[in-house]
Amino acid sequence: MLIRLDEVPDIEVPDNDLVMKHAINREDHSRDLSVTWVRIDGRHRRLASTTGDRVYYVIEGEGRFQVGDDAPWLRAAAGDLVLIPKDVPYELEGRLAYLVINGPAFGSGSDRYVEA
Repeated sequence: MLIRLDEVPDIEVPDNDLVMKHAINREDHSRDLSVTWVRIDGRHRRLASTTGDRVYYVIEGEGRFQVGDDAPWLRAAAGDLVLIPKDVPYELEGRLAYLVINGPAFGSGSDRYVEA
């Protein structure tokens, strides 16, 4: 199966300063894995994955991730991967494009927003 990102519709999420595309998703492709392309220019609210681990692969730009309560901020740039374990609160900010890979696939209720 070939998926062309330019044929996947944009989804704007102003609360998190981003635009995304559900490239590989639970409904159309796989219950075991999902991949979402994202471009962010700002800050994403603090959250945690409730269903599984998550990997961020930075395609371009740079930003910062805080993975865990009171953890130091980590600078990530193009080519870097950031692993987010299940149920660990995290947030990110910056101007970057990245892929989010979820296993199992992202679905309704996969995220829990966390107050800082």
